[in-house]
Amino acid sequence: MVSTINPNSAGAAALGADQRHARNRPAAAQPRTDYARTGDRVELGDAASWSAARESVRNGLAQVRQALGVGQEAHAMLAQVLHLAGGADAGAQAQLEGVLAALEERVAGAVRGGVNVLAGETLAVSAEPGTPPVEVSGVDLRLKDSPGAGDALQVRRGAHVGDADLAQSARASMDALLQAMDRLSVAARSLEAHQGFLGAAEGAGAGVHGVRTDLDADAARLLALQVRQGLDAAGGRSIANFEPQAVLSLFRG
Repeated sequence: MVSTINPNSAGAAALGADQRHARNRPAAAQPRTDYARTGDRVELGDAASWSAARESVRNGLAQVRQALGVGQEAHAMLAQVLHLAGGADAGAQAQLEGVLAALEERVAGAVRGGVNVLAGETLAVSAEPGTPPVEVSGVDLRLKDSPGAGDALQVRRGAHVGDADLAQSARASMDALLQAMDRLSVAARSLEAHQGFLGAAEGAGAGVHGVRTDLDADAARLLALQVRQGLDAAGGRSIANFEPQAVLSLFRG
């Protein structure tokens, strides 16, 4: 039986059967199975598409990891802001201005370097050929003169240590930042699962540009196992949009 994972389909519809080579069994006696049969073949598409997907995942994961690094630094800086809140001398104000300037420059530098998720932009990653892009929601860490209710950073760009709401704004910013970093961490683990899946496809055997596009049953089972392990490592949370659809189709028979 020749099974083909259609590059323009996703989910259960992605696995199609070529009826010209179907087994001669009654329709009622053909139960769905989670396992590939010996002799089955799985076609994963052209090598160029998989190469582009690997590059997209690599770039997306690098951007998310950079965003997480900046987020950790921003959280530490907000802790300094909280510590300085209520200060009564000029030295405290000068320190506050220095911390805010450093935070603003750190975020601006990252955005200039291409980490657009820190400007609130949604990152679209072409994680698998023939499926819709994976979307990673960004978080806007840019300081503003008048932050809105939906802004992650509630501390004003021109904040003063004597502002009555500075401590509250710093705490709210830290809480919002932690939530945003948690979402990015989930996205990073999910993209890592995709990266492992794509690497498994590349290493399953020799093929054009190192990608084997026609896998036998044993190789298909190996890919399925590696994807399952990758998704387990991703923590099982909010990963529905990140599942490698082509190999997950193998689970459904």
